[in-house]
Amino acid sequence: MRTFIAIELPEHVRAEVFHKFEKLSEGGLVRGDFVEKENLHLTLKFLGEIDEEKVKEVIKKLGEIKMVKFSCETGKIGFFPSEDYVKVIWIDLISEEVKKLQQEIENKLTEIGIKKDDREFTSHVTLVRVKELKNKDVFHEKIKKLGIKKQKCNVDKFLLIKSELTRQGPIYKTIKEFELR
Repeated sequence: MRTFIAIELPEHVRAEVFHKFEKLSEGGLVRGDFVEKENLHLTLKFLGEIDEEKVKEVIKKLGEIKMVKFSCETGKIGFFPSEDYVKVIWIDLISEEVKKLQQEIENKLTEIGIKKDDREFTSHVTLVRVKELKNKDVFHEKIKKLGIKKQKCNVDKFLLIKSELTRQGPIYKTIKEFELR
């Protein structure tokens, strides 16, 4: 099954970000896949296809993580791979604790043979997978004018999620929640 580990965003954060970014889809300036409001999350680790036995091992290892609840806030809007060549639009989630949790997950999963990511972790929530950008200058002006308010949120758990890809978009189902202390 296709799986990943994530932090679920609270409703007020998803609503603020989603409704601001809805405006980008108007007028045909950006064509792409806009992430559905209920699917907005911060991926801590993408596992890809793993079998049922490996899922059980992952659950056991993730259950060993003993971190305290923490807070974070939304930050700036960013672009992958760069501002000049936009393929993904994202917003960052600011907190040193997010990075610590992600590192703890990486360390625990290496104990059961899951390789660490080669790329450095960037704390981000994907908003749009861009297929076409009509006018880069107008796009960047519009981004500056979105006026997304910083949103604070508390993180008291992280999730192991199953992702089923369909023609209508991905369907996410929580396999297991891991509470923070």
